Amino acid sequence: MPAPSLSTPPACSRELVDRLHSVAATIDDCKWVANALHLSASSADESAAHEANTRMAGVSRMLFTVLRKASNDILNLVEVLENRKGAKS
Repeated sequence: MPAPSLSTPPACSRELVDRLHSVAATIDDCKWVANALHLSASSADESAAHEANTRMAGVSRMLFTVLRKASNDILNLVEVLENRKGAKS
């Protein structure tokens, strides 16, 4: 099976760009949740186990970092696709 062509019809490109924007928005929502988790872990009361709070804070930081990178990568791809479409017009 041949690899898909990078020169897709404009309708397909627009659909791809729209879907990528939607995915990036979902990732942004996940970043918000990760940040809330981190803040919750950071402000837990003294009665909570310190080790569990430290782990939760570490996991939430990693989640936030991975999601931020993924979101940026997707938005960069959208920009490339939009620029390519603009150059063809």
